[in-house]
Amino acid sequence: MLLKVALLLSMLIQLGAAIIAVSLIRRTRYNVSWILISSGFVLMAARRLFEFSTLFWETQLVSKEDVNSWIGVFISLLLFFGLIFIRQIFNWQDRVEQIRKEGEMQTLSAVIQAEEKARQVFARDLHDGLGPLLSSIKMTVSAVDLTKLDQTNKKIIERSCTATDEVIATLKEISNNLSPHLLKNYGLTKALETFAGRLFENSFIRFEMESDIGEKRYYYDLEISLYRVISELMNNSLKHAKPQCVKLKMSEERNLLRVEYRDDGCGFDQKKQTEKGTSGMGLENIRSRIKSLNGWLYIHTKPEDGVVVTIHIPLR
Repeated sequence: MLLKVALLLSMLIQLGAAIIAVSLIRRTRYNVSWILISSGFVLMAARRLFEFSTLFWETQLVSKEDVNSWIGVFISLLLFFGLIFIRQIFNWQDRVEQIRKEGEMQTLSAVIQAEEKARQVFARDLHDGLGPLLSSIKMTVSAVDLTKLDQTNKKIIERSCTATDEVIATLKEISNNLSPHLLKNYGLTKALETFAGRLFENSFIRFEMESDIGEKRYYYDLEISLYRVISELMNNSLKHAKPQCVKLKMSEERNLLRVEYRDDGCGFDQKKQTEKGTSGMGLENIRSRIKSLNGWLYIHTKPEDGVVVTIHIPLR
């Protein structure tokens, strides 16, 4: 009696599972793998129904063992091929995910390239348009005969010349920040050394740089993006961290460009800033630029413990 009840429950459960599986075939848009697996559920329910029937009808055209064996074979085949098709679905999903990531990288790269192109155009317009005009103004003011002026007007002319010199110097600095000429001409190491020298010149911050790439050149997107990233890190250190020392290390290993940036400043709590939504556009831009290069970025920091930023970029 107990065996009959157990077989009845098992039959009802497997029958319910088969009905549910078959009803989902349309939802899966008649996916081959799901059809095969549903067929396996149907055969499993049929085997339970056959086993239950043998408890009441003993006379059979074929033996119970033969029927169970053949049904088991068919179930195994259906489930095996169903799993093969499911594996193909997973492979297809992985391919779609890869295409999505590649699309994101291409989009980010296109945005960054457009931004850099706009910077270059603006820098050229400043240098070629406003630069000569300011130089002309300085020449005109300098041509004034100071001996014929009283002391007050002489001071005005001198201040005008000084102000014009400062504007020209500022213009050159803005133009260089928009489109770094040293980066184009000499590469990353020289450009970053010069940028750090100017940035930390009037501070008490000691800058140390270790690089084994020398004057080696890379493709433009990598150089300009890495230059922007490290420049942003240096600016952040100067403005917020108040460190005594900033260290930059660049090396190339196994077709991989490795960058390590660290300062001994006040650090910050990443988790709290992320929760408050105050991580800043600077860090988001840094992550976007590294992502556009298919690179990897890790930031280790905590309050009063400085910042260590590790960057790995695969080389073409």
